[in-house]
Amino acid sequence: MALDRQSIEKKDFPVGRRGYDPEAVDSHLAALADEIEELKSTARRRAETLASSASEQVRAIVEAAETSAAEIQRQAEEEAREIRAEAKSEADSTREQASAQARDYVGKVSESTSVMLQRLDAMESELGALIESLRTGGNRLTADLQLLEGNLSDVRDAASPRPRFEPDDGFGMGPGPEPAPTLADRYGVGADEPMAYGEPLSETDEPFPEDREPDAEVTAAIRPPEAEPTGISSLAAEGSDDTEGARLIALNMALNGTPRDETDRYLAENFRLADRDGLLDEVYASVEG
Repeated sequence: MALDRQSIEKKDFPVGRRGYDPEAVDSHLAALADEIEELKSTARRRAETLASSASEQVRAIVEAAETSAAEIQRQAEEEAREIRAEAKSEADSTREQASAQARDYVGKVSESTSVMLQRLDAMESELGALIESLRTGGNRLTADLQLLEGNLSDVRDAASPRPRFEPDDGFGMGPGPEPAPTLADRYGVGADEPMAYGEPLSETDEPFPEDREPDAEVTAAIRPPEAEPTGISSLAAEGSDDTEGARLIALNMALNGTPRDETDRYLAENFRLADRDGLLDEVYASVEG
């Protein structure tokens, strides 16, 4: 049954005797129609209000969700930018440190290589100078030995006995050759009264026994000089401060097997060195190595 205003007001009832007053019935039906209309209107308004409220709530929820999503996205993007910037900064710092370390290492290697090459050149120069000095010392020593051999030959010839010659024996041989000059003639002994071999001594002449020591000049000429290390006579000088010359002499003495204390004593007597022990340590270490 419809409960709208038109259905209620247009409802027809059959007419009977002793029934209700038609006007009163119509008035009551009109009031009912108004009440029902009011109820329907109120229900519609309430439904609209609920729908509007629900719509507002849904809209608020959607807006809040959108706002939250935007904030979350913004924070995520900001954090991502910070992470990328930090990673880039760390990568740049690491790359710069690696480059600096590589440059430092290359510089140290280059410097060490240059120092080693300089030391090698210095060692080559020193070795060349040492070889040249040894060659010069050897040549000088050879010349000294040749001169000494010549002096020894002269002394040997002077000290050797001369043959005696007899005067003419009457067989027509004629006078013999002149006697060779004696040691007295050669060295000026008894120059005022020269005498030859075989001539008798006078009472004032002093005998010359075999065990008498020879003249000092003759002895010095006959006796060979004391042996020195190779090249020392040509390199060492009294009071010299030539460190390289002292090094060459010490090296030569060490190569000849001379004890260190003897080499030290010789250097102390002939050179003025600031660090003689260090020089000997270096020389003998190189020879023993």
